[in-house]
Amino acid sequence: MTIFTLPQLRDSQRWKNMRVGLLGGSFNPPHEGHVHISVEALKALELDAVWWLVTPQNPIKSDKPMPLEERVRLSRELVTHPKILVTDIEKELNTTVTYETVRKLKGHYPGTQFVWISGMDNALNLHKWHRWQDLLKEICMVHLTRMPAKSLIKGSPLRMLKGQKHVVINKAGQYPLESGITYWMLQKSMVDISASEIREKIVEKSAT
Repeated sequence: MTIFTLPQLRDSQRWKNMRVGLLGGSFNPPHEGHVHISVEALKALELDAVWWLVTPQNPIKSDKPMPLEERVRLSRELVTHPKILVTDIEKELNTTVTYETVRKLKGHYPGTQFVWISGMDNALNLHKWHRWQDLLKEICMVHLTRMPAKSLIKGSPLRMLKGQKHVVINKAGQYPLESGITYWMLQKSMVDISASEIREKIVEKSAT
């Protein structure tokens, strides 16, 4: 059972001075990997909560996902951690692009400290995101690494961006959630699963 009610666009005062992680994506379908990265970010950055932003449509994926309501329902059935909140707030914001979502959330929640959470694959492809450099000026990010962590971090195009500060996290702490900072969480264990693999298994099962 969650310890917070779902965030609403008109209740910014309730989230004032809180440290909130944002995990955006299609969640098509949601899986334990999403839970794992959320819990790890909660611990590593000592966050108050993580909001799952179940997007109506991922702008860099052409495949049509399951209906939004279905993905939200499955996500809420999966999540048991009291500090992880599943939201469809992007629908209310009328956004699907991360840069626009972050800008609007900061406008609605001016007193909240946000950090964008993602996995290593997103870190390696961040330069393909719409206005990605502007996005980094709006919000800090934390990337959950996978093996071989150090070589992947060094090879990330994100590392080439001048002026961006990179911090490797190997112990928990209330690190500053300021734009211009990229955090890298080094992981000893990972949940090896993906939404595409789950969808493939569902198709295989339905064909038998």
